[in-house]
Amino acid sequence: MPFHTTDTVCGIVGVLPETLRRWRRAGLISPPSKEGYSDAQLACALRVLDLTAGGNTLFDIHATLRWPGLALRGGWTFREEDMLQLLHRHTDDDVRREMRMMATDYCTDDFVNRYLRPLNLWLRSDASEGATERQGRFHAAVLAQWSLMASASARRVAIPLFLEAVSVTDSTEIWMEAIRLTGQGFRVEVNDACSGIPASALRRHDHHLMWCGNGISAAMRDHFRLSLERGEAIMLTGDDRRLASNADALTAVA
Repeated sequence: MPFHTTDTVCGIVGVLPETLRRWRRAGLISPPSKEGYSDAQLACALRVLDLTAGGNTLFDIHATLRWPGLALRGGWTFREEDMLQLLHRHTDDDVRREMRMMATDYCTDDFVNRYLRPLNLWLRSDASEGATERQGRFHAAVLAQWSLMASASARRVAIPLFLEAVSVTDSTEIWMEAIRLTGQGFRVEVNDACSGIPASALRRHDHHLMWCGNGISAAMRDHFRLSLERGEAIMLTGDDRRLASNADALTAVA
C-alpha cells in the first residue's frame, strides 16, 4: 500500500502543514504512521477540505464526521459576523488571534477569497460611525497575519516570487494576495510602493507578478513587454477587469 509524506498530502489537498496539524489536533484526520499518510487518510483530508470550504468550524466538522446525518448551520457569513463583532467590541489582540485561527483552520485560498476579501469589501463600503478605525484595525491584522506566514515560509522549501503592486484600489488587497500566494507554496517578496515605475526585488526570484488593481501606467506596460521579450517569468495579475485584455494584447505584441 502506498504512503504519502506530509508535503505530498499538503500539495494534493492545497493546505499548509500548519493546517494539516490543526486538523489532526481537532480529530478530523488520524496521525500518520512511520511510513506516512495512507490513501484512506488522504481521502479523509480531501473530505475535510470540502467541509471547510463551506466555512464550517472544525468542531462542527468533527460532529459531522462522527454523525454523517447531522446538518451544518454554520458558514462563512457566521465567520464574517464573528470578525465584525471583534472589530466593534474587542481588542486588537483578539482580532489577530481570530485571524490566526482562521488562517490555520482553512485552506489559504478559502481563507483569502471567501473570508478576507468579502470582509474587506464590506468594511470599505461601511459608512457608519467608527468605520475608518475598524478598517484600519482589519488592515493591521492582515499585515500581522502576513508577517507570521512570511516568517514560516522562510523556514520551508518554497518557490521565491516577487509580487509588485502596480496599482491598488485599497492598501489591503496586495497583502491579502501575498497571503494567498504564500499558502500556495511561494516565498513572497512584496513591493507595495505603487510608484508607477518598475521596482527591483531585493532577493532572487523565479516568478514575478505585477498586481494591477486600478490600471497600469505606460512605463509599467513597457517594462512588462520588455520583460516578456527577454523571456522572464513575469505575469500581469490583479482585480482590474481591464487586465485580461491588456495582458493578451501585450503578450501578442511580445
